[in-house]
Amino acid sequence: MKLNKLTVAVLAASAITSGQVVAAETENAWKVDLDLRTFYMNRDFDAGIPDTIAAGQAFRAGFQSPLWGDMIGVDASVVHVAKLEGDKTVNSSDVLTPSGDGYTTLEQAYLKIKPTDNLNIRAGRMILMTPLLNDLTSRISAPSTQAIHATAKFGNGELYAIYSDKASMNNSEDFKTYSANGEEYDVVSLGGTYKFGNGLSTHVQYGVAEDYQKQTYINLNYPMQLGSYDLMLDLTHMRGEDDGALYGSDYDSNLTGLTARLSKGNLAYTLAYQTVGGDNAYDQKWGGADNTQFFTWGAVQLLDFNAKDEQSLQARIDYKVPSIPGLNLMARHTESWDIDHSGGDDGKRHETNFDVKYTLQDGAAKGMNLRLRVAQADGDAAVVPRINDIRFIVDYKVNLL
Repeated sequence: MKLNKLTVAVLAASAITSGQVVAAETENAWKVDLDLRTFYMNRDFDAGIPDTIAAGQAFRAGFQSPLWGDMIGVDASVVHVAKLEGDKTVNSSDVLTPSGDGYTTLEQAYLKIKPTDNLNIRAGRMILMTPLLNDLTSRISAPSTQAIHATAKFGNGELYAIYSDKASMNNSEDFKTYSANGEEYDVVSLGGTYKFGNGLSTHVQYGVAEDYQKQTYINLNYPMQLGSYDLMLDLTHMRGEDDGALYGSDYDSNLTGLTARLSKGNLAYTLAYQTVGGDNAYDQKWGGADNTQFFTWGAVQLLDFNAKDEQSLQARIDYKVPSIPGLNLMARHTESWDIDHSGGDDGKRHETNFDVKYTLQDGAAKGMNLRLRVAQADGDAAVVPRINDIRFIVDYKVNLL
């Protein structure tokens, strides 16, 4: 991977911030896991769009080495997805390949280096989990990013830096360079988190793809007591704009979300408001095969509610069933309005979700997770077609070594 001057400066800053502490002892053992995931999707479209039915069985083998010399190691994971049901569809399910087949992919393969106690560096292909560069694992397999990722911890804070030149989709064997309008580029990002003594947590991240796009993410999260209830307040603001001619047009957008979550015992109630401003819908992806998703409360099962001028309000309730340990229920409804689209500036859409999760508490299959996800989205014909989406997911992890 080629490194530009900004990348070198960012990684050097992380190293300086980390201090000069000798690496601590680590567990001198290999770790080998086998993750099994069965994934079924049935997506019913309206407006004459072909429906999608697909199912697959994923076998994920993960390998983690100790740190040799207390400093350097290697981690890797390989995923094979076997087709159970599905064919080539106009709308890919992301369960199988676009042609309706299974696949095998090297999901992760990276060198890990720990030169000091509070500095960690990964270089290779990896699953990232940051707001502006992430590989969410909600489908049968995860997308992946080819990158250098450095994190430096200090007290209640952490700084991180990322350089990436390639990414893959979650249902693809190929890593592709970031590209737009026939030109290729890389992505550089710098971020950090800090938790104050009063409980306030902050997360700031900035990312730029030279001559394409730049984004900023800011999050404030504050928990407090309200009588016998726990109250969490969350504020998120995202800012995106083009960085040059490769985007293809002038781009300027921002997204802001304010969320309140009230919980007590087995119940939690959430109310989330989100609004999009600027001249465009908010685009969080970096081009090419990148599959970065929103780290916002407004991003639900099918929709992200990120259209131009869109405002949305979400009500959600979570319940842990006390009489059945391991059973968790969730219901959520999101309604939006004021969407600016080709047919006018008053578009509307909504989505309703139901989620049932159960973890086996004992027996030979202890730890197996069963999850049913149901979603229904609808709105103005010019905004979104009616979509009914059902997913059933079974996860089971085996520690082999």
